[in-house]
This record gives sequence, C-alpha cells and structure tokens, in this order.
Amino acid sequence: MLSPTSQVLVRNKEIFEQGKWIFVNPPEADIFSALSNSEIFGFHQFYDVFQQCPKNDKHVFSAHYPVTQANTPNSDLFDGAVIYMPKSKEQAAFLIANMAACVKSGGNIYLVGENKSGIKSADKLFTNISQRVNKIDSARHCSLFCALIEQSFTFDVEKFVQYKEIQVKDTLCKIAFLPGIFNAGALDPATQLLIENLPEKLTGRVLDFACGSGVIGCFAAKNHPDIILTLSDVSAIAIFCSQRSLAANNLKGTVVASNGLSEVNHKFDAVLTNPPFHTGIKTDYSVTDKFIKEVKFALLPKGTLMLVANRFLPYPDIIKGSLPMLSTLAQTSKFNLYRAQK
Repeated sequence: MLSPTSQVLVRNKEIFEQGKWIFVNPPEADIFSALSNSEIFGFHQFYDVFQQCPKNDKHVFSAHYPVTQANTPNSDLFDGAVIYMPKSKEQAAFLIANMAACVKSGGNIYLVGENKSGIKSADKLFTNISQRVNKIDSARHCSLFCALIEQSFTFDVEKFVQYKEIQVKDTLCKIAFLPGIFNAGALDPATQLLIENLPEKLTGRVLDFACGSGVIGCFAAKNHPDIILTLSDVSAIAIFCSQRSLAANNLKGTVVASNGLSEVNHKFDAVLTNPPFHTGIKTDYSVTDKFIKEVKFALLPKGTLMLVANRFLPYPDIIKGSLPMLSTLAQTSKFNLYRAQK
C-alpha cells in the first residue's frame, strides 16, 4: 500500500503525466509503477528503497543528485521535481537547492509531506529559489506545495559540508557533516558514552554499524590503528560523511551502503553501534530489532557487540535472545551501554 504522501501524488497524477520528472526520497518504490509516465526518475538517499527499484540509469543512490550546470543543456534538465519532506528542515533546504539546479527554468518543484513533518513552512523553505509558492492539495493528513523555478541555479555540495573537531578524552577527530545527518555538527551523549568506554584493546575486523557521520569508527581507528574497519549505513548522506571523516583524519576504512547487515559480507571481532530507532519522522524499532537478531551471524567466535541506547528501549531481552553473554558496561540517567559476546 502506498504511503499517505504518495497517495496524495496519485490524487494529482495528471500533473506528472507529461515531461521528465525526478522524485526525491519516495518512501516506497511502488510510486513509480503507480504513475504512468515512463520519464519519471528516482533520486534516493536511502538504500532500502533504492534496492526495491529497477536496476537502470533512472535511479540514483547518492547524497546529492549529480549536476554539472556549466555543460548541461536545458534539454537534459528535468521539467519538474517532487521532494518528499525529510525529517529535518535543513535537509529539505539542501534538497531544494539541489533540485533547483536540476530543473529547467519554467519548471516546478513540488514538496509533499505529512502535516506534522514541518511542511507547513514550505514557503520559507523555498525562499532562496522561488517567491511563487502555492498549496496544491491537502489530503490524508498531508499537504502538497508547488514552487515555480524562474531562473537557472547552480549547486555545489561542498558549500553544505561542515567539519567539526570533536574531542573525547585525549583523542581529537575531525568529523564531516551534511544536512540530514544524525545530530549534525555535534557529538550526541549516547555516542560519547560508547566512545568513552571503547576497549583498551581492540583488534581484528571492526564494524561501525549505522555509522552516521563515522564518528565511532574514526575514534576506534584513531585509538587502535591496526584494526580493519568497516562502516555501514542505509543513508547515502551517512556514506558521504563517513568517507569524508575518514579522509579528514587520514584513516583507512571500507564504507558500505547496506539495508541492515544485508550488504555487509565479512565477519567481525567487534561490532560498535548507536543504532537508530526512527525511520523518517516516525519511531520505528524494527531496524534495530532485526539487526540485534542477525548480528550473531556477523560476529566471529568470541566476537563482541557494543551497543548504546536509551534506557527505556527493550533491547536487553532482545540481545539475550541472540547473544546471552550480556552485561551493562556503563550508564547515565538516559543511556545504557551494553556489551554482549558470542
């Protein structure tokens, strides 16, 4: 079944029947078959949905949609774009700026989202690229807005990349951030708790699961330079930031786009994670539940899992079902750091 936001687009399908369109971050691949226009392309920042789409050049998985304005003829640009409202307004502004460079003058950018997502601020989000913003539809507790593009725009992702130096104990790392990354520009307390309690001895293959900006992996590798580091995440923004963070600290590591552990091929001596419990704007524990149940298959004999999470989350019982040797290494008033061994 289509999400409410996609249902709103199907209600207005006549808008998208002609021309060349790009749909940004749809929550499901079915929207592409629900609309009859064969010239609808997909730009995906989430690997799980990208995996569901046809394997052709109409679908791109990337932190930003590649555009070379200087050599791009108008005929190669899109007639319009549809952006699904992301969790943060900063990411929405980033995507709008990106799409403004991909849509020809006279084209339109549509923004669709649930009313509780912040989409009611659409006119402010479009301020830098359009003064002609109209509400097109409201249904399924969602809204659809349209902005007219009246001039050509350029886009440079480097203008959105920020680096922040983060210090934990005696170790300093330079971490890259893009709009939309978890806890952009700062070290969240749960991740800090994990980093402060990294083992004194860490060897072999190490996985930073749901790596985000790569901060856990960078601190692990900087303190234990002999480890063989892998970082994985479902988000293209996380992949981009982790690669930049590794480079900024002269560290080596393999960064893998993966829906859970599906694309992670090695077995590990240690898995480190501050796992997500949100999908989009909604609370969702299923990703971490599935990871905990499967992580034993990604661990070598006597391999360890270090997982930090809010204390109210029911992870200990789930971990014990997969890795019975469980202990609480550290805790604060809000977070627990668990260690489990295969």
